[in-house]
Amino acid sequence: MNTDLTGRTVVVAGAGGGGIGTAVAAAVGAAGAHVVAVDRDPERLAPAVERLRAAGASVAPVVADVLDAADRAAVVAAAREAPAPLYGLVTVAGGIAAPYWGPTLDVDPGRWREVVALNLDYVAFLGAELARLIVDGGGPGAVVAVSSVSGIGAAPFHAPYGAAKAGLISLVRTLALEWSEHGIRVNAVAPGTIATPTSGAAADPGRDRAAVPLGRRGRPEEVAGAVLFLLSDLAAYVTGQCLAVDGGMSVKGAHLADDNTPVFVTDPAMRAAMRGGADRPEPSGSEASATAAEPPA
Repeated sequence: MNTDLTGRTVVVAGAGGGGIGTAVAAAVGAAGAHVVAVDRDPERLAPAVERLRAAGASVAPVVADVLDAADRAAVVAAAREAPAPLYGLVTVAGGIAAPYWGPTLDVDPGRWREVVALNLDYVAFLGAELARLIVDGGGPGAVVAVSSVSGIGAAPFHAPYGAAKAGLISLVRTLALEWSEHGIRVNAVAPGTIATPTSGAAADPGRDRAAVPLGRRGRPEEVAGAVLFLLSDLAAYVTGQCLAVDGGMSVKGAHLADDNTPVFVTDPAMRAAMRGGADRPEPSGSEASATAAEPPA
């Protein structure tokens, strides 16, 4: 088995802008897929399409707002008219703009609904519309939704985004079961902090090193690699899963310091031993050593 997608069409929603969507489109195009590259902004989409064509990929650009039913119909039409059977869908479009951040105490219902629609609703609608096309074609198929670490853990001051991304992970699990009988696998990836044109480059390397166990922000191509795996036959027995691509952020508990040692271990000798800088201290008794290392209740 390999990552070859030759003879298959993959729709990438949110392919413009030079970030994760553009990297995903490039990855599936390089794997041999015909790419239906979707973005609502033609100026963001054009460079991505040029990049695909320059690399020799087969691509059909579609300028469409995935929140609009008529525009989604145009995406389905492009998939139906593609030179290869529809096989995959990757939903990258989403996000939360600066004005939508803030305390949940002050949340605006209208803005809440906008964020949820952009990060959850369209995935259900476009996913169902394209899945029907895959079913009618006899399958198989694969869907990969781009969630976020904000959907795995808490999302303070961007609650609607976190709630939508958590709902997206739940939706993925549900669709994986509903669509399994049709040979359609459904999975998600949950990126952590990724350096994209929208999020900005790593302007504060020290802060990144403290927050991310691997010590840096991720690259769009690293998320694209995980998406390609989930689309490909390498993941033929994987469905209903969420793969975190976050440098370890989602497994770093709040009780861990910047160096990933537990903050409740305060004994200098014990901390030195943890980091390999000293011999392990001799226990004065099993109860005493347990008390020194035990986290607070």
